[in-house]
Amino acid sequence: MPDPVLSAIHGRRSVGRVSADPVDREVVEELLDAAVAAPNHKETAPWRFVVLAGDARGIVGEAHAQAVARMRPDLTPEGRAKEAALLDRAPVVIACCLIPGVDPVRAREDRDAVAAAVQNLLLAAHARRLGAIWRTGTMTDEPEVREALGLEPRDALVGLVYLGHLPDGVDSSPSPRRGSDPFTEWRGW
Repeated sequence: MPDPVLSAIHGRRSVGRVSADPVDREVVEELLDAAVAAPNHKETAPWRFVVLAGDARGIVGEAHAQAVARMRPDLTPEGRAKEAALLDRAPVVIACCLIPGVDPVRAREDRDAVAAAVQNLLLAAHARRLGAIWRTGTMTDEPEVREALGLEPRDALVGLVYLGHLPDGVDSSPSPRRGSDPFTEWRGW
C-alpha cells in the first residue's frame, strides 16, 4: 500500500479554476490549523492569515486595481475592472502574511516557516478534495493591497491562496514531474 503522505505530496497540483460554490468556514479553519502545524524555528508563529470571501475579495481587488492604475495611467476602464475582479476567481482567497522578526536570520527563518505553512495549506486542501493555487506576483508588493490587508511596514504578503471546490470536468490529476536527480548532488555516498 502506498504511503498516504507521499501520495498526497506527489498527487497535489495547482488548480486555477474552481467553482463559485462557497467553502464552509469550518473547512477553511481545518486547513489553517494544518498550515500552522508547519515547522517553525524557535516557535515564533510568524504567520498571519487574512481570509477573504464575499465582498471582502472585491475590496482587496479594488486596491489592486488602484495600484495598477497608478502604475499604468493609460489603463482602460475595462482593464481596471478586469484587475479589480482577479480575486473573484475563487470563493475564498487566503492572504498568507509574514510578521517577521527583527533579527535578519530570524526574519529569513520566519519567511521560510510561512512558505512551509502555505505548502501545508495546499496539501490539506488537496486532502479535502478542494482546488487551490498559490499566487504571487506584483499584487503581493503593492502598497494599496498591503494597506487593504492591514499589513504593517515590515510585514510581507508571501502569497494568495485561491481556494474552492473542483468544478465538474476539471482535471485534477497530478502533472508529470521530474524526479530529484537533476537537482541533486550526492557527496560522501
